[in-house]
Amino acid sequence: MSEDLSDRVLYEARDGRAYITLNRPEKRNAVTYEMFDRFMEHIRTAEDDDDVRVIIIRGEGPDFCTGHDLAQVGSEYGFSADKDARRPSQRRRIHFDKRHVEQFRELFYCVKPTISLVQGNCVGAGTYIVEASDLVIAATNAKIGHPEQKMMLAGAAYMTTFNILAMGPRKAREMLLLGTTVNGTEAVEQGLANRAVPPEELAAAGEEWAERIVRLPRDAIAIGKAATHMAMDSLGMTSQFIYGYVGHALGTNIRYEPDEQNFMKLRRDKGVTGASKEREGRFESSGSDAGSKP
Repeated sequence: MSEDLSDRVLYEARDGRAYITLNRPEKRNAVTYEMFDRFMEHIRTAEDDDDVRVIIIRGEGPDFCTGHDLAQVGSEYGFSADKDARRPSQRRRIHFDKRHVEQFRELFYCVKPTISLVQGNCVGAGTYIVEASDLVIAATNAKIGHPEQKMMLAGAAYMTTFNILAMGPRKAREMLLLGTTVNGTEAVEQGLANRAVPPEELAAAGEEWAERIVRLPRDAIAIGKAATHMAMDSLGMTSQFIYGYVGHALGTNIRYEPDEQNFMKLRRDKGVTGASKEREGRFESSGSDAGSKP
C-alpha cells in the first residue's frame, strides 16, 4: 500500500491509558489487512508499556469500523481477476486464516484491559474487535453485527463460542445465519456490550471507566486478567481460535450452484459498490433484515 499506515491507525499513551484509533473515516474505518497488522503492533506496544493500565479502542468519525475493506477481500487467498485462473488452494486459505484468527486471539488474551467505544456502523472485523474486548460501551445509534455472513458464510465465524456464551445459542445463531445487526441498546440486552449511551456521551463514558481502572494497582490488573484467561480456557474459549480458522477457510471455498450468488464473481464483474448493492438487494427482496455493509 502507498498510504501512510501511521496516519491510518493512531496511537497515543497518556495518564495510564493507551488510545488506539482507527483513522480512515472517508472509508467508514474499513480496515485493510495492513491496517490490522499495525493495529496489533499498537496492542503489543501498550502491553509492553508498564505505565499503560487500560487500552481504549475507538474509531474516528461517525463509524467505529465497517469491517475489512471489501476491495481486498479474497486477495489474501490469491483470488485473481482472470476468469480462467485456478481458485486458491485449501492450504493457502488455511495458512492465512490461521494467521489472522491468531491476531484476534492475541487481542482476546491481551494482558491489559481493553475498552471499545462503538459508534455508528460496527460490523465484520469491527464486531470481532468488540467481541475480543473486555468492556464495550456502545452509542445508542450503533449498528453491530455480522452482515458479512450474507457473503454466503452462514455461520463460518472466527468467534462462535464467544457469541454463544454471550448471546445464547438462539440469538447467536440468528446473527450468524441471517446476518442481522443490533443497535447499541439491543447489544447490551444481548450481551455484546456492557452499556449504551447517547453518541455525544460516548467519549466521556469511556474516560469514566478508564479512570476507574487506572486507579487500580498494576499487579491487581495483571492478576485479574490472568484469572480471566484461565476461566476462559476452562470454558473452552481457546478452541474457537482453532476451529474458527478451519471453518472460515472451508466457508470461503464452497461450491456455488447456478442459482446462488457468488460475491467474488459479482465484485469482479461489477466492482465493490455494485457487488455490495446486489448482495444486499438479494436479502431485501426476501423481506429479511438487510443489515449493514461490512
